[in-house]
Amino acid sequence: MFVDKSRIDGMSLIRVEGIIKLGESAEFLAENLKRTLEKDQGHVLIDLSKINYIDSTGIGELVGYLGRFSDLDRKMILVNPSDRIRKLLAIAQLDKLFPTYEDVESAVAAQK
Repeated sequence: MFVDKSRIDGMSLIRVEGIIKLGESAEFLAENLKRTLEKDQGHVLIDLSKINYIDSTGIGELVGYLGRFSDLDRKMILVNPSDRIRKLLAIAQLDKLFPTYEDVESAVAAQK
C-alpha cells in the first residue's frame, strides 16, 4: 500500500493506493490517520480512487478515526470510493456517516 499526504486549502489530503486489509496495510493506514489527527489541522480528505480492495479491518480503521476526528470537530471525507467500497459502506449502514465526493475539487469546494 502507498500513501501520499499533502495539504490543500487548509485540509489534509491523503491519497491511498493499493489494498487495505488485516495486517500491515491497515496498520499503515491507521498510522497515517493518527499522525494527521495529531499533527495537522482542518478536515481530512481521503482519496480512495486507487484502492483495489478494502476489507472489514480497513473499514473499521476508517470508522474508528471518523469518531476521533469528529470529537475534534473535524470531518473525514471520502473521495471517489469505488462502487464496491460504496456498497460495503451502504451494507454496514455507514454511507451516511462519511461525506463522500466524486473528486478532490468537489470535496474542497463543498467545505468552503
